[in-house]
Parts: sequence; C-alpha cells; structure tokens
Amino acid sequence: MPTWLPPLDLSHDAIAWLWKDAPVPAFSRAAVAIVDRHIWLVGDKVLVRPGARPQALNRATKVIPVVHVEIDALHPPTSLRQAGPIVLDAMRSAGRASTSGWVQLDLEARRSQRADYRDLVHNIRATLPRKLKLSVTALAWWCRSGPWLDGLDADEVVPMFFRMGRDNAALRDVVARQPTALHPLCRAGSAGFSRQEAFPADVAARYRRTYWFDENAWKDIE
Repeated sequence: MPTWLPPLDLSHDAIAWLWKDAPVPAFSRAAVAIVDRHIWLVGDKVLVRPGARPQALNRATKVIPVVHVEIDALHPPTSLRQAGPIVLDAMRSAGRASTSGWVQLDLEARRSQRADYRDLVHNIRATLPRKLKLSVTALAWWCRSGPWLDGLDADEVVPMFFRMGRDNAALRDVVARQPTALHPLCRAGSAGFSRQEAFPADVAARYRRTYWFDENAWKDIE
C-alpha cells in the first residue's frame, strides 16, 4: 500500500482522526485522535454507542480521545441542555483514557444552539482536571462569525476546512487567499483538513498542529 504524508513540513504536528477499525497511518504514529464515544441526538432522545477500535495501536502512540456528538438532520433537538449530563460524563470518561494530556469535543452545533454550545463547553472545561487540555472542533463558518468563538472556554479550537456544504467554494477561497478574514483562533493554531479536499501546502503550513480526516478511514495506505 502507498504511504501518504500531509502536505506540510513534518516539523509540525500532524494527527490523524481515527474511527471504526481504522489503521494508524505512518505519519501519525506519534499521536492520534480516536473517536472514544458517539453520541447521537434525535429529538428528545440521546443515543450513545462505543467509539473506534484502531488496528495495531502502538503503546508509544499518544491518544487524544474524541467525543463525537451528532445532531440528527431531520429531527434535531431544540436544545443541547438535555444531552449535557451525558456529554459531560462521556468527556470525563474520555479524559481518563487520554495518554496525550488532551481530550476533544466534536459537536457541530446549529445557530439556534449557540448559547447552549458555549455553556456546554464551559461546563466541560469546569468538570475536567485543569492539567487536561480541552480541544474543540469548529465548523468553518464559525470562523466567520465572531460570537461563536469569542472567549470560548477551550484550550484549542480546530476549524474543519472540509465538508463545508453549499458555501464550500467561497469558504475555501477565504481560507486559501484571505486568512485575515477568519477569526484569530482559526488562523494559525490548529486546523482540520481532509485528505480528499486538501489545500495547497502553504495553507496547512500556517498551523502549528493539523488534524487529518480521510474518507477511506486510512484503509488504503500504510
């Protein structure tokens, strides 16, 4: 199988997102972000299922557990508050599984859920040990809407510059050509990219740490 490397200077941290039974790609053997728990919000129901079981995970590889919260497109909850205690419990459990000193929340909140989302992030930060750092993913359009990210109580924000929906072309142009139009938290710290929707190498090289998504779950590389 061919080896694939992110298009950036490998002095930067490059981390693969893993789910299902994905193998660990060679570039990410120092650290991986693994989906530890799936939480699915359907109307007033909160469904929970276990996360990934990666193949051949080396003991030396640092793990960033990820709690993935999915909001049902057809029957979204009116509020995130009902799911709050379950998400908090999942984040505490993920924190205990962390060997990297980090834990990550992946939740694509809607505009109507912004206040609930910010409260949830604040509550997660408050419930986690201070020595454990909190990472949160962010939809790309949040980077163009200041109130989403201003003062967010997280140690790291990871804007996801892929699967950007109907505004994909416009947002890609902003990310590639007008980075100063992005929120400051989306410009240089951390960012998420897709192997299938990669930007020119100089875009990823702006960031100190990059996360990488693969549609094929890394099954076709070493």
